[in-house]
Amino acid sequence: MGYIVSENTKDEIIEKIRKSLDLTLYEAKLYLALLEGAKDPKEASAKSGVPLPRIYDVIKVLEAKGMAVSDPKGWYRAVHPRAVAVSAIARLEEESKKKIKEILNIADNLENVTISENINEILMVKGYYNLLSVLAEKARDTDILYIATSRNLSNWEENLKPLIKSVMMFVNDIRVFVEEFNEFNKGLKDEGKELGISFKIYKPILYDLISSKKSYIIVLRSAEGLISIVQQEELEAREVFDKLNALWKLNNE
Repeated sequence: MGYIVSENTKDEIIEKIRKSLDLTLYEAKLYLALLEGAKDPKEASAKSGVPLPRIYDVIKVLEAKGMAVSDPKGWYRAVHPRAVAVSAIARLEEESKKKIKEILNIADNLENVTISENINEILMVKGYYNLLSVLAEKARDTDILYIATSRNLSNWEENLKPLIKSVMMFVNDIRVFVEEFNEFNKGLKDEGKELGISFKIYKPILYDLISSKKSYIIVLRSAEGLISIVQQEELEAREVFDKLNALWKLNNE
């Protein structure tokens, strides 16, 4: 059963429909008019404010987008909003996959013209997204990655999951140490298994650490946000990696 909304509220709804579903103003207005029960072009024009000569063109666009279907008993009817949402999400995911592929392709092309240097210096990077960028670069040539979470990376939704997803395409085996499971990292148990992530409980964990055979990263927090210290000296990095590897195997016994 429908309900009456004020013009201000209706305008807000139309704007939300337009932005969230990537529609023109006329498309959003006509879709809402169909939801409100418009049964023919004249009523649809009156309810939506879309000029009658434009109704046919706009309804065909909505039909092509899976938001309106021809009704054998009359004119057109709106596709249920939930069904529209599922379709829009699927389309967005497909577009995202294409965009990700384009980004990776251009990264590979640029990598071919990049002058590589054998650097053994310590780097300091600020911010979470800079951490992800550096980590993705360092993870490309490793088969196992250890992540020890203390405080800064312990939140699964906000920090740990995005970090893991950023390197999954490069690393086959991601292993996570946690001190305990709580409300902030409990997602690691369920979603982590689905993603193929291994995890073990170990304490105490003194600081957040990400380790591969060729480098390791210590993640700290300052008043300005996250600061990551990247050690690129391979002998020292291998020593840290081997210690974590031994702890992992010890936990299996």
